[in-house]
Amino acid sequence: MDSSETEEVVVHELPGAGRLAAWGTAALTGACSLDEAADAVTGPHDAAHRVLGLPGEGTPVTLAYALGRLRFLGAAALRLVLTRPGDPSGLPGPKAFTEGAVAGGAAVVAVGAEIGLLPAARGDWQTYVVEPDRRTPLSIHDAERALGAVVRDAAEVLAALDVARWDPAAADVISRGTRAASSPLPPSAPPAAHALLARSLRLASVLEVAQASEGAAVSGTAMTARRQVLRDLDTAVRRAVEAACSPPPPG
Repeated sequence: MDSSETEEVVVHELPGAGRLAAWGTAALTGACSLDEAADAVTGPHDAAHRVLGLPGEGTPVTLAYALGRLRFLGAAALRLVLTRPGDPSGLPGPKAFTEGAVAGGAAVVAVGAEIGLLPAARGDWQTYVVEPDRRTPLSIHDAERALGAVVRDAAEVLAALDVARWDPAAADVISRGTRAASSPLPPSAPPAAHALLARSLRLASVLEVAQASEGAAVSGTAMTARRQVLRDLDTAVRRAVEAACSPPPPG
């Protein structure tokens, strides 16, 4: 990877669904107030977020009120799920919820209550009553280990194909050296979550640059293999962001 490619990288921001999962969990567990969580999710330049379709509410409600209502309905935490076309990531139904999540790239699922939320227009959130969530999320440790393994494997595959114009291992090292913005996670999140999220968002940015071209691949076989490597990296990065923003799995 050359320096010109590195200079073009703009570090990704955490999606709103990630902020909602992380700060919503902090509020639901008492680590911060409902208003603090709502302010952190909304951001200083966003319109006030509303939550639509919340069970028992006939009109849109504020995000702070919705978090309190979710706690009353049994929600103990909120979990982030990042999707992509063709990969709903094991989200619970109904179909409208999974299709909306795939189209928008993200969803938030309540832990302890069968409720899911999707980003809607103008910063609003649409609520769905969902089926039981049976997906087993990764722990921060497991996600970090998986991300490192995929980065190493990708470097070996690309080197064997002689198409390693973009070296994911080198990109990971470079991304770690970039200047980190303030963490979007609440202070109550464990240090490992802050570190994993920072690494993942930087690597996602470098990955986006790599996906914009075929690199040095010249044959159809090499291009197909390179795309698969980048797809595997994308999956590992998404899972790492999920783990950093979500509560630890039970047990």
